[in-house]
Amino acid sequence: MIKAFKNIIFVLDYVQKNGCSKDTIDKIIENDICPMTREIKDKYEFFIAGTIMAVCSTVDDFSDEKELMGLVHEIIGKFIYMYEMAWKWLDSDSVSNSANEDISIYEIDTSTLVIGMVIKNYKELCTILNEETKTGKAKQLQLKNWKRYFDWEKDGQKFIIVDVYDTPLPKEDLRKKGNNSIYKNYIELILLQYLSKQEGYRKTFTKRNWLELLGMINSKYGKEPKMKLKQLDYCINDQEITLFYIRSNKKLERVLHDALSNLQREKLIIVEYETVIVSVDEKGKEHRFIANDYQKKKILQTERYILKNVMQYKNMFYVYIKNKSNEYYNKVNEKLNELYGWKYYYKQIKIIYDQPNIVDAIPSKEIMLQKEILNSKIVEFLNDNAKNVYEKKEKEYEYALDEYLNDWIGDKEYLRNRIKVPNTWKYPKAYIEAQRILTDELIRIGHNNIVFMPDKLLTVAEESNEFLAWMA
Repeated sequence: MIKAFKNIIFVLDYVQKNGCSKDTIDKIIENDICPMTREIKDKYEFFIAGTIMAVCSTVDDFSDEKELMGLVHEIIGKFIYMYEMAWKWLDSDSVSNSANEDISIYEIDTSTLVIGMVIKNYKELCTILNEETKTGKAKQLQLKNWKRYFDWEKDGQKFIIVDVYDTPLPKEDLRKKGNNSIYKNYIELILLQYLSKQEGYRKTFTKRNWLELLGMINSKYGKEPKMKLKQLDYCINDQEITLFYIRSNKKLERVLHDALSNLQREKLIIVEYETVIVSVDEKGKEHRFIANDYQKKKILQTERYILKNVMQYKNMFYVYIKNKSNEYYNKVNEKLNELYGWKYYYKQIKIIYDQPNIVDAIPSKEIMLQKEILNSKIVEFLNDNAKNVYEKKEKEYEYALDEYLNDWIGDKEYLRNRIKVPNTWKYPKAYIEAQRILTDELIRIGHNNIVFMPDKLLTVAEESNEFLAWMA
């Protein structure tokens, strides 16, 4: 388009200098100007005509090409801006509802979100996140993208923030598919090593005790008085302590559950979750027994009664976020004591195992863990490298753009996002995410649907000289 305008300005200068008649001008337009614009798309024809009219009505001397091209650049910038605005106004609904819309390239600012925050509806959440409200498929894609940055529970129209991630999850949370599982593999190996040295065939602990035994928490977790914790630093208060336990309890429980479930699928252990009831006899001595299903039903009825009728909360999340968990369980235990004479109850995890199988599984678990650690470092390196390459290319492009804009007249800040530097390539915004997906697909051990088959790999290597050269 710029080349066409330069040629048009040359023709206008020729017409002006030679005092051409109307018939001659018409022939020049037909024979010279029209062919220049023939290859330009139809949607620009009106703009070109308007630009020529604007130039002709505001310029007396067509001999100063630099001044004229500066005017053309300014008109082009305004045209692009008005064209984009018109497109947004006329086609905003179809664009926002497009099934192919990819919102994952945009970062979400979660700095104003706090665990426990209650947001009255979707529209208010969009305002907090500085996001546009959407409908239909576009809204579903938007919510899916938000799940990468934070988690929530719904209470009618309300959004209750239950977690805010330090770093965004991948588009698909690969941790749910068993990938990025070094923590889980560590826990499996430590548990197997512990069980291999124990007598008998079963071990039973509370969930908290299992976490401590596996090295996931220390002896202070859940036991250290709040007053002592608040003395650690001025920024620690009751709310911060509550939020810490809400966040960490959820993550620790998920990792422990994943590890136990995996060992159970390998038929190395059987996991049973038990409810223990504690009663006191006339002499004040405590007696413990495993609750049967009918007794569990009584506990459940009491828990629901205290939650809904006494404390008037909809679900347990409100109990935790309002720092009422101790009050809640005290009330439940008081009611159980009143109704059935039970002092309190707690839950524990029983693991049943066969020691020879446990001992036999340890070496392979150790090898797998080492492979996972090495593979994870390679994945981390490749992802960091992709980010560094992208950032370096961005700086190079920005420098080239600044140099290129020096020859332009008009609002350069407006133009910098609307023009491309000739002969300069810029990485797409989705580059880092695309590279991460490919790294997970092609590098990460344990990726979904990938099975390691040495014989198959050898066949591929024998058939590929390029592969052999790379391996050498």
